Amino acid sequence: MLANIIIMVLILGYCAFVIYKSVKNSKEGKHMGCAGCSGNCGSCGGCSGAAFKGTAQSSYKENHLK
Repeated sequence: MLANIIIMVLILGYCAFVIYKSVKNSKEGKHMGCAGCSGNCGSCGGCSGAAFKGTAQSSYKENHLK
């Protein structure tokens, strides 16, 4: 019983910390929603453009925008 309470307090504390950091970063104008080169985040420049090279999307642009 005591172990369950301790685990719940730790989980809730971590959730509160994550929410606090998210609010703090958004107030400072930092965008932390996209990390790495997954290519799933439209607002990141990073290397996400490399993920579309040679796909149907880039082929469509090359063929139809000339």
